[in-house]
Amino acid sequence: MSMLGIDVLHGFSKFIGDYWVGETTATGTTTTMVDNKLGRFGDDSIVDFYLRPIQDTNIYEVRRLDSFISSSGTMTFSPAYTITPQIYQKYELHRYDPAIKYQCIDEARYRVIDDLFKIVYDDTLTGDGYSSSFNIPPAIRQGPVRVFEESPMDTDTSWNLLSTANIDALTNWTPVNFTATLESNSTSDVTVPKYRDSCTRLYTTGSAVATYTQDVANMSSVTASSAAGRKMTFGVWVYYRGFPNAQSVYASITSDSSDAIISQMHTGNGWELLIAEGDIEGKNSTALSVTITAETDSQGTVLFAERAWFYFGDSSRITDRYNHLMGREVRRDDVIQKVYLNFVPGSGNQLRLEGRDYISSLGTGTAQNTRRTEVDGASAQILYASAAQILFEREGMSAESMEQLQTRIALADRRKSEVRDRIVMPFAPSVKSAYG
Repeated sequence: MSMLGIDVLHGFSKFIGDYWVGETTATGTTTTMVDNKLGRFGDDSIVDFYLRPIQDTNIYEVRRLDSFISSSGTMTFSPAYTITPQIYQKYELHRYDPAIKYQCIDEARYRVIDDLFKIVYDDTLTGDGYSSSFNIPPAIRQGPVRVFEESPMDTDTSWNLLSTANIDALTNWTPVNFTATLESNSTSDVTVPKYRDSCTRLYTTGSAVATYTQDVANMSSVTASSAAGRKMTFGVWVYYRGFPNAQSVYASITSDSSDAIISQMHTGNGWELLIAEGDIEGKNSTALSVTITAETDSQGTVLFAERAWFYFGDSSRITDRYNHLMGREVRRDDVIQKVYLNFVPGSGNQLRLEGRDYISSLGTGTAQNTRRTEVDGASAQILYASAAQILFEREGMSAESMEQLQTRIALADRRKSEVRDRIVMPFAPSVKSAYG
């Protein structure tokens, strides 16, 4: 479950008793908005409140009220809007600046991580058959709470449509701007090839897009038309050490559609399983191919590719291959970020680390209203309680306001146990897979 930023803001505003969403009842000017339903408030009683349209013109542009006429519901503000506010336009009123509220919500994420968090996985570590300690990847902010070892999957299956699927020969694949050679097993290299046989080395001098492709004509048990209307997955292990922001390495599926199905970008941390997964359009009849691509700069790039799968179905068939739960000890301080395992992972076997991360930031600017964060109606109360405390620290609420808030914060604290029961990770020894 997740909530839009604007809904989180509204929920937080209700939590602290600072919520008003209204609708204009007349056309204003560039410095006024009119809502006669505000007549319940006295003249100038809402001066210094923050006005924010949430519909139509001037959306999300905050203005501070300079004056208010109760009899007409006219709010005057500065600076002027570029566009005149409309009739029947929805808006918010805030005692506290909505930008400050959003900042408090974002900061609260760090305080509530014991109760509100994302479960994250990292598959970028590879065993070498000798090491039992590894640096913890940056994606794992807390933990890892569990470590799993890969159970490698063979490519020689009835459902794998690729030829030369191990990529241990140069047949059935076509390089463009890549120089393809075989990389054989070497006792001096325990990282490449991945599974201790052989793989393909792909070198490009850079400055031009390089591809390594297998066309449907070289596949088995599939045609372009038989793939029409089907969900398909292409997965391939690719080794790359580089700079992902400057160089893009990815896998893809190409069909008659003008838009290829693209995998995640390689992060440049070694062996990664690139997954391209999606639906082939229903009228597909001519083209079908899978490709490894490097869009590089002029410094050149070396990749290694080994074991690939192309099949009908979703990616879980080849991604959920982590069955061996490993004992671990975590050591973290400002310098050391390592995990120590109780035995040595097999050479070439990938490790899956399961840890925690903060729920997503809503960010800044107008985009924070449409971004999502991983809370729902119940768990959001914990976030609101922490954000309210931060707001109190920043803004110095009156003792009377804080007394009312303390009741809400206490209610949220009591809900923590309920939320914890729903989102806590299962007891490790009872789990066979990080996805199980």
